[in-house]
Amino acid sequence: MAPRDLCTLLCMAFLVGTLSAAFAQDANHGKPRDPPVGSLSKFNPSTMHYEPVTSDKAYTYYRIKVNLNETFFDTFTPDPKEAHLSSTVVSGDVFDNSTGIKVGTFDTSSTSTFLRANNELQWLATMAVELGPSGDDTLFVSAALDRANLFREPTDFDPAVVGGTGRYKGATGEVIHSGTSVTRPDNVYVADFAVPRFKRF
Repeated sequence: MAPRDLCTLLCMAFLVGTLSAAFAQDANHGKPRDPPVGSLSKFNPSTMHYEPVTSDKAYTYYRIKVNLNETFFDTFTPDPKEAHLSSTVVSGDVFDNSTGIKVGTFDTSSTSTFLRANNELQWLATMAVELGPSGDDTLFVSAALDRANLFREPTDFDPAVVGGTGRYKGATGEVIHSGTSVTRPDNVYVADFAVPRFKRF
């Protein structure tokens, strides 16, 4: 093979490799990744904001760990002996898990289906977690919950981050819950979410 042909072949191989890498990046573009394992967003008391754990060209990533402390609860239950829909509202304060500082408030609206007289239920809820110095940085969470009894630990609880405002505009991710109830002080919530770095208008 002539040196010129060999040079042309090497150039073509390099070009194909470069294009393949570019296409692979494009295929993954716009898809958020999980924050690094073990990383946690730190709360800054002077700014009242959580710091991101990392970022890339498309997203800023957060992992916040908070406690929800219920201060108000009300529910409407027509007849506990019959299967029915129950409407519930809950609100309270949000505390940073590491520092114990109050970082915001939350409000929840839910609809529960009591299946039997023993209060076995399925529960669908929407929660707004308002953070930031003015409460303008809000995470919106949708959740589905199964509970064997109204007063017992949830048997299945699946909350997802479905949006946000302010610093969290366009947020997407999930929430992991641990504890004996849903909004008691001993409960811990870890929100893993990504915020797109799009141009604001």
